[in-house]
Amino acid sequence: MAINKSSTQKRLMNFAERKLRLFRDKFIRKYNNEQLPAEIYSEDQKFHSITFCITCMNRLFHLKETLKKNIEDNINYPHVEFVLINYNSQDGLDEWVKANMQKYIDQGILSYYYTNEPKNFHASIAKNLAHKVSEGEILCNLDGDNFTGKDFAFYINYMVNHHGENVLLHFRKKPFWGTEGRIVMSRDNFFKLGGYDETFLPIGHEDHDLINRAKAFGLEYHNIQVENFLRYLSNSTLEKSINCDDEPENYYNYESGNRKVSDDNIANNRLVANTEAGWGNIPLSKNFDNKFLKY
Repeated sequence: MAINKSSTQKRLMNFAERKLRLFRDKFIRKYNNEQLPAEIYSEDQKFHSITFCITCMNRLFHLKETLKKNIEDNINYPHVEFVLINYNSQDGLDEWVKANMQKYIDQGILSYYYTNEPKNFHASIAKNLAHKVSEGEILCNLDGDNFTGKDFAFYINYMVNHHGENVLLHFRKKPFWGTEGRIVMSRDNFFKLGGYDETFLPIGHEDHDLINRAKAFGLEYHNIQVENFLRYLSNSTLEKSINCDDEPENYYNYESGNRKVSDDNIANNRLVANTEAGWGNIPLSKNFDNKFLKY
């Protein structure tokens, strides 16, 4: 069933629902915060460079809640970078970043990229752009509605040191479904897998496809359920797909279509995505320099 984007009533209802969900997500949903092991801070280990890869199209209402908090919660890690891709947002994201996040850009902690080309959102392409411009040895996909939790980068680094660089970390736990896309792997392995599959429909199953291809590729999968790192802001079905087409489908129509393609690819051992057309090829401007380059 197509979503009627022009419906003012539906938009107002969604806005009211979002406010109620925000209150629930921030103040009512309960998490069990554990004391993190002292070993994650040990100086007797390698501190890998880590990049958190974030994308946004018309989701400034999420980033206002999460971005600064996530940077401050990880700012003490020795080699951390946050990449934010503005995927042609029309909601004032540029102006907000200039007004509120410039100090992190100046410090080299936040790398901000903008593209004015895409008319609609495509999750795989946007995520590939964020990963492609990253500089970290270890990459973490971080949805804009997610909170990392305090010292998440230290924990990631500890796990990579403990399990080796062919590890695949997935941070999710029932019923905290909002962190399904929190995937960590080495930059080398992400590139070997060809990133997220850009042949997919605009959204849905792209994270699980990457995970399933990585597992079949031989990466060592670990599902991390530490609730310190599972906080998120929830989305309605409308919000999941509203930016994806001029007349977007229900999110689950996209998801089921992509799942079928993914299952077929993996069954036929097609584990590397985007082998023909390449990936992450949209020109980007970095940190407001107005030079649009392909990376």
